Amino acid sequence: MKRLPFFRWSVALAAMSTMVSAVQAQDVTMATWGGGVGTAWRTAFAEPFSKESGINVKIVEVPTPEAQIRAQKDDPKFNAAISSLFEAAQMYADGLLEDFSIDDFPALKNVPEKYLLKASNGRLIGVSTYFAYYGIAVNTELAKASEFESWKNLGNPKWKNKLSITRPIYSSAYDLTIFSVAEGGSEKDIDKGLELLKKLADNALAMYSSMAQMNQLLQRGEVTAAPYYSTRVWQMRKDGMNSIEMVIPKEGALMLPYLVVVPKNAKNRDSYMKWLNYVAEAAGQERIADIAGYFPLNNQAKLSKEAQDMLGQPLEELRKNLYQPDWNYIAEKRRERIELVEKTMASAGTK
Repeated sequence: MKRLPFFRWSVALAAMSTMVSAVQAQDVTMATWGGGVGTAWRTAFAEPFSKESGINVKIVEVPTPEAQIRAQKDDPKFNAAISSLFEAAQMYADGLLEDFSIDDFPALKNVPEKYLLKASNGRLIGVSTYFAYYGIAVNTELAKASEFESWKNLGNPKWKNKLSITRPIYSSAYDLTIFSVAEGGSEKDIDKGLELLKKLADNALAMYSSMAQMNQLLQRGEVTAAPYYSTRVWQMRKDGMNSIEMVIPKEGALMLPYLVVVPKNAKNRDSYMKWLNYVAEAAGQERIADIAGYFPLNNQAKLSKEAQDMLGQPLEELRKNLYQPDWNYIAEKRRERIELVEKTMASAGTK
């Protein structure tokens, strides 16, 4: 009888431990890029989802979500990650991602087919959430926006040592693609685009390696212009840097849809499936548009007046001026094109 209270205490402690483990088992841990992306995800998606579902979502900012997935391929620590379409297509081809039936996500019926990334078997590679675009960021204290009305203007020798360029891993997918379109080709016909990329590399003062570095180059006037992401310019303008302007060239800008992917053999399937369904819905996409200028892919989402004023045109008009390439094809050619762009930049002396 003297031992009974201790026994009951032990049973209660074991029950509490089981409850804690069950709660932890529900958690979702998601990798995002840094530079404000993580903060935007916490506010727009994670915090509201956790309040509604009781499932804790931990947003972890990393330099490159793809690199984390590759490094953890045998024991994934993340249940989800944000990804560009070409990176997701490549990871899936390498056997690193789960795939899904479109029937798993009812909200995706409101996303146009061309913004969904599918494998050859017709299954989804992740859940499409929002998009940005890739245009030309210009410091209007140093040049007029009209001086970059075409992608071809980046090759003008007058901009020698006044421009910047991104690393080959992204330039091979983004710059080479939209430059080829500007020259009358496509992601499958890149010869003339490669020539324009070489001219940009000749004019580049520096190759930027992070968003923070590129922001500084523009804000300090160290470079006049560069191909860049709309969301970065959106944030700078929201922070009062009105001298930085985003230009959509006459040939169009590059459409950059993003999706949430799941590493192969990720844990807590029930939880991450609820999370994927949540990020596919309109409400969170509306919130992140206000916060960070990522525009909704769910066509039931509406921009707030503030976001609409910042954009300066109807969302559907913007979409008409964006080029959506075959991201699966770009992923197939990724390695050889990175090597091709590296050689091109090396011959231009870009550092």
